[in-house]
Amino acid sequence: MQQNLVFKYFAEICKIPHVSGNEQALGKYIVSVLKQSNCEIKIDKIGNVYASRHVNSSLPGICFQAHLDMVGEKSSTSSHNFQTDPIKFYEKDGWIQTQDTTLGADDGIGIALILALLTDTSLPPRPLETVFTVQEETTTMGAIKLNNQWIKSPYLINLDSEDDRTIVIGNGGCCDFNGWFAVDRKSSSKQSTSLSIKIFNGTGGHSGINITDNTINVIVEIFNILQTIKPKYVFRLIDIKTTNTLNAIPNFCEVIININKSYINKFKKDFSRYFQILLNTYKDSEKNLSLDFNNVKTSLHPLTLNDTSKLMDVVLAVNNGLNNYDVFFKTPRVSTNLGKLVITQNQVHLGWLQRSNDDYDLDKLNNKLISLFNLVGGKYQIANRTSGLKPNNSNRLALQIKNIAQTQFHRQIAIVAVHAVLEMGDIVKHYPKIIPASIGANIQNPHTVNERVEIQSILYTYELLKEIIKHVQ
Repeated sequence: MQQNLVFKYFAEICKIPHVSGNEQALGKYIVSVLKQSNCEIKIDKIGNVYASRHVNSSLPGICFQAHLDMVGEKSSTSSHNFQTDPIKFYEKDGWIQTQDTTLGADDGIGIALILALLTDTSLPPRPLETVFTVQEETTTMGAIKLNNQWIKSPYLINLDSEDDRTIVIGNGGCCDFNGWFAVDRKSSSKQSTSLSIKIFNGTGGHSGINITDNTINVIVEIFNILQTIKPKYVFRLIDIKTTNTLNAIPNFCEVIININKSYINKFKKDFSRYFQILLNTYKDSEKNLSLDFNNVKTSLHPLTLNDTSKLMDVVLAVNNGLNNYDVFFKTPRVSTNLGKLVITQNQVHLGWLQRSNDDYDLDKLNNKLISLFNLVGGKYQIANRTSGLKPNNSNRLALQIKNIAQTQFHRQIAIVAVHAVLEMGDIVKHYPKIIPASIGANIQNPHTVNERVEIQSILYTYELLKEIIKHVQ
């Protein structure tokens, strides 16, 4: 790999296991590096690391921020142990990538960029601070519980962006909404049978990034078709199988129903007809969507007719998908994603991921679901809440970075807001006067075994950061 401080530090980071919840060793390594640069260092109880380099300068300080953890995903054939094994990477066609595991460029490159900046002796003197947070990929606990006395700088640069053509000044906040209600089961008649209805090979995607891609939520659509034909048939739900990941748009759902044998063929014909209408409606975004029926055997009794109707009503009463769009920044503003649906012997569990860059709107989303579960006599829990950041189009840090990119590198760079979660929202909640922006190198397919980061983009981002240190006022 190229001889550059950033690549040197990234190689060392890859040697140290650091999936969420296991960041201590990486934190110690960072401390050992920064101690050599005469930085003042603080560590809190949960493992966040803060460092500052104070110098005599009239320039305002800049705080750089990245998260310590990575997502640990691997292929089904990989024997990699994320608790003990280093990440092995290689270069190909101008990109750094791995085989069979995530790379951890999210946010290892951000960490490496910061370490390089704070140990680069060629940079002009300027007050610099840095914060490395824990568990961004799971609970964002590091940013949520960040010490509100650490940062003195007026500017915050988050290095968790994945596109070097943008400056992010707004991001979504989110929370998990889980709800439960009791159900009863009743034995089936001898004239009935169990039928599996499976819709699969949906496009799916990330509920923050792909929510505007016109992809379907397969759980919602299978229930929508069932609700449409329900007046013509008597059927009862028995079981449901789906992906059950809150931040992923479901691309697969199997529903098992109990239905009278005498009209099962007519039922399948009607369901298939509406499935074809679904295909025609989403022909551009759902090219591989498939339907399958199977007669199955199960020891489970079906839900009662009342509880079958109740579950279908709960699923379809929620405005799933994009709820509100920011026309100015051309990004989703409010969305809901049904990602979990589990039926046990006597209970239904549903889970949604709610997103908004505004806390008030997030409260509105939650209140709608609270009201729904109150109506059905259920219970609920709201967890893992993070704060969004409303974009400010007069953000002077972003405007200066945009000008530096244009004048120093002849690059046009867009100021944007995103629907996905960044830690800026929670950090700004602790420091309401700080001016935030997020930049970063080009990373493709984060959180997957196909993750990779562009080498030239890393080099450019580092040079851009150096120019920011020189010129931002």
